[in-house]
Amino acid sequence: MSFGENLRLMRKTRNLTQEQFAEALGVSRQAVSKWEADSGYPETEKLIAISRELGQIGRASCRER
Repeated sequence: MSFGENLRLMRKTRNLTQEQFAEALGVSRQAVSKWEADSGYPETEKLIAISRELGQIGRASCRER
């Protein structure tokens, strides 16, 4: 799975819209859309924020793979 596919899956697992997720991270909905489409990647500081926002689910998803 690509970064974007994993991000989309984890976001949807938390029942968050792109808009809600973007607001939690302090970015635009378009940025989240771009990341999920693998058209761009977040900066390091945003990766840390994503990790914090999706942390618990991210760890569970990694163990399942």
